[in-house]
Amino acid sequence: MIFSSFSYSHEIKTVIVELNGMDFVNDDLTYGNQILWIPEIDEEVVASGSVQGFLARYKKGDLPDPEKGFDSTEQRWSHLPNLSLYFDEPAFIYLSHGNGYVRLSYQSQISIQEMMDYTSGRKLKIVIHKN
Repeated sequence: MIFSSFSYSHEIKTVIVELNGMDFVNDDLTYGNQILWIPEIDEEVVASGSVQGFLARYKKGDLPDPEKGFDSTEQRWSHLPNLSLYFDEPAFIYLSHGNGYVRLSYQSQISIQEMMDYTSGRKLKIVIHKN
């Protein structure tokens, strides 16, 4: 196949939000989610773009000075989805998106409590690709 003409346009936006509170957690703590309203995710992004999520890594030990805290220019980021075997109760977290929002879903066979505690107050970097 030979293309006689090809045009490409691409826009990337980055949004950093703080994670706080869950919107839903089931009674046995094996599933929960939180919805974050992101107006930059519009109908065009949903139809032909993409959205990626990156969770800020644990602060202590990630930076040369453990007391320094969060600095988005030096912070390490983990790409979602993320399976954490670090906790006593392994949990999985993934990102989905729709028009105007992203949803983080948490799942575990035992409990998502440790993952909820870990993500509470952390930063989430959302990278939005618009074609």
